[in-house]
Amino acid sequence: MNRYRLFSTFLVGALSICVPVNVYANSSWHWITTSPMKVLPYVIILTLIIEIAFVFTMGKIQSFKRVFYVISLANLFSYLAPYIERAYRFIPTSGSFSISAAFNKGPYYIVLTGYLLLTIIVELPITFILLRKYAKSKTMLAISILSANIVTTIAVAIIERTLCVGQW
Repeated sequence: MNRYRLFSTFLVGALSICVPVNVYANSSWHWITTSPMKVLPYVIILTLIIEIAFVFTMGKIQSFKRVFYVISLANLFSYLAPYIERAYRFIPTSGSFSISAAFNKGPYYIVLTGYLLLTIIVELPITFILLRKYAKSKTMLAISILSANIVTTIAVAIIERTLCVGQW
């Protein structure tokens, strides 16, 4: 019996030294530098410039105005989709639909793992359907939309994680 007591004491001591546990009781997430909500307007402008340039030049569309309007519309849906979904998930806990809470509650960056897929699912059909009649090559139009979204998603992720730092 003494041997089991010695072994269990040793095991508890070894585990408490080797596996420290940090507990964040009554703490909440806050942004140290700035919230992604404050960076969003600048990121949107950068995204629009890059995507319009890609689709206008690579997709070989004649009307710059048309490309500007279609890309702006597609990006509006693409940027709002994750926040609307997140604000909707706050209803059971907060009792209200809050876009502000979607931005500020928790470590929620604009670009997360599935955002590239979401962007392609939202933007590709909108942009392709509305611009396919005006493109010289439908294949190049699709390639330009995909490549523009990949480039801008990676750029936004890097900018966001560089500028927006938070902690518990």
